[in-house]
Amino acid sequence: MKRKLHFISALLIMMLMLQGCAAIDSLRLRYGLINQDFEFLKSEDLESIIIQSVRDKGFRFVVTDRIAIGDLYSSLKKADATEEKSVFAPDYTFEFHMIDGTVIEYDYVAGVSKQDKGNFYSDEKSFRVPERIDNDLIRNLYTLRKPKYFEDIYYGSLSELTGLLKEEYPGMSIGIRISNDVDTLKYQISRDIEDFRLQLLEKGAMLLSSGEKTDIVLEVKTQGYKTNVFKAVVTLRNEKDYTKRSFYIYGKYSNDISKWDTIISEEKPAGF
Repeated sequence: MKRKLHFISALLIMMLMLQGCAAIDSLRLRYGLINQDFEFLKSEDLESIIIQSVRDKGFRFVVTDRIAIGDLYSSLKKADATEEKSVFAPDYTFEFHMIDGTVIEYDYVAGVSKQDKGNFYSDEKSFRVPERIDNDLIRNLYTLRKPKYFEDIYYGSLSELTGLLKEEYPGMSIGIRISNDVDTLKYQISRDIEDFRLQLLEKGAMLLSSGEKTDIVLEVKTQGYKTNVFKAVVTLRNEKDYTKRSFYIYGKYSNDISKWDTIISEEKPAGF
């Protein structure tokens, strides 16, 4: 009998807590403490959300799971309206499809939530989302996981190679192009690309956009990756004498302190 009473008491407490949370959210909404622009995410009229990577057209997800949508709502309800949009190019497009055929579209810039400018915006409105929604939502949709500390192995190794080549080719302009590296486009975000561009400038090199040329052009092509292994080939093209060279980048994840053990070589490493 006592066990039954304990169970009923616990159940009542849980119900009161849930009702309390709903009541608190209702009060927050009434007094403007919750962003009301995304209340449509709670509506049954929302049919699906399509998330599209701007750089990788093959990276596209259709979200209908109500738990995932609820998680997204939890982030967006905390968004603050802003006067200005982020200066960075968007990384993802979010399309909210309603049952009546209406489509509400927002662009999202990842990794800049600490700035004052909006990182989740449409043509009419701009919001600063305080959380990395790509970490909480998009990451969980990957069927292929990116390497641990991807930014370190990818941008770090390319920056190191560029520095070495700058010493080898004094007086010549050097540029590197990553926009054609199709296997990593889904992991490239505007904030990281800008940081990489600044790293290269410090070494006297350039991050090349479409159509730009330098004396030495480096083209990156990732050959394969797992969470603990990364392989890439960088092709060097000398526009002065039309010669070519290839460099192998082979990284193995070590631990969370030293992170990656990396080989950069013109000889193909064992195990590549």
